[in-house]
Amino acid sequence: MTSTWYSATGQPAQDRLKAAWNDAPLMNLEALGLLLSVARTQVIAYSPAADDLSRWGTVQDFTGAPPDDLVYAQLQQARNLWNAGRAGGDGQIGGEFSYTPRPLDKTIQSIIRPTNVSPRVY
Repeated sequence: MTSTWYSATGQPAQDRLKAAWNDAPLMNLEALGLLLSVARTQVIAYSPAADDLSRWGTVQDFTGAPPDDLVYAQLQQARNLWNAGRAGGDGQIGGEFSYTPRPLDKTIQSIIRPTNVSPRVY
């Protein structure tokens, strides 16, 4: 099975996303699409593939079949971004909308670039 990036475009993509992320914010597909796109760009930018952009052109040009770990990292980063937007100033979920920036956390970084294995060549 070949992995594909998560998307909110079309019912099959939304069903797949819902199966992987039960409380995905499907009530706002535009915002969800932005979250997934931003997460994808962040994951690719941090990935070993970004070390050799001459092969890809730009981060946005990375359109080949992505490895499973990058797809999983995209999903987790989209969740982080969503939760950052839902957290209040006191760190609690709910209340008024505020945004707490969430860079790629160490767990997601280790999914993308494991420290105990040889680097992957794309």
